[in-house]
Amino acid sequence: MANKKGKAKRVIITLMVVFVFIILALIYGYIDFEFKKIGESDITPLSDWRSYVSYLLEKVPVVKNYVEYTPRKVIKPQQYYSEIYETYIDKIEEDRVALEQKAMQLDAFEEELNQLQGTLAARQEELDLMEERLVSEKNAWESTKERFQDLADWFENGDVALLARAIASDEMGVEEIVGGLRLIDPGIAASIVGELAQINQDKAGRILANLSGKEVTR
Repeated sequence: MANKKGKAKRVIITLMVVFVFIILALIYGYIDFEFKKIGESDITPLSDWRSYVSYLLEKVPVVKNYVEYTPRKVIKPQQYYSEIYETYIDKIEEDRVALEQKAMQLDAFEEELNQLQGTLAARQEELDLMEERLVSEKNAWESTKERFQDLADWFENGDVALLARAIASDEMGVEEIVGGLRLIDPGIAASIVGELAQINQDKAGRILANLSGKEVTR
């Protein structure tokens, strides 16, 4: 009978130990669960022992006058993540404003570049027209020079009387005659103009006026 009571007592004690162990395990698991939640707020449990000591000493008379207890500020996870979110929003807004300013600068640069291209295009067109005009004037001068040289050869190798009668007609202008006379010997030119004066004194005078004061060279 005594053995049965002893066995029953041991069983009860064993069950109580198991029950207590289970209760302790549950308590430990819950504490660990709470610590992990607190850890999400960037707070490490049991690391702020100095504050705890200050908290205890603040309750001791006299000693509390030399101890200052400052509780640690606990931030809720919602507030913590809200602040992070707001920080990212501010950074995104700042980057957006910077990008808009850069885009405006690029637009202004593009507009300036387009204006410069338009100015260069107009300048190029002006230069092309100027080149065409110069080429045209050069060709005209080459043609005129060639005609003057043909007249000069004719004046030098022709009969003075026949030449005078030929240039006395209205078919040959004064400027054209003067252009040919400037390319020949001054003596021959003077003989031709003198002979012309006997036929058409007015035209001879206009020719001399164009030749006056200018060196007659070949």
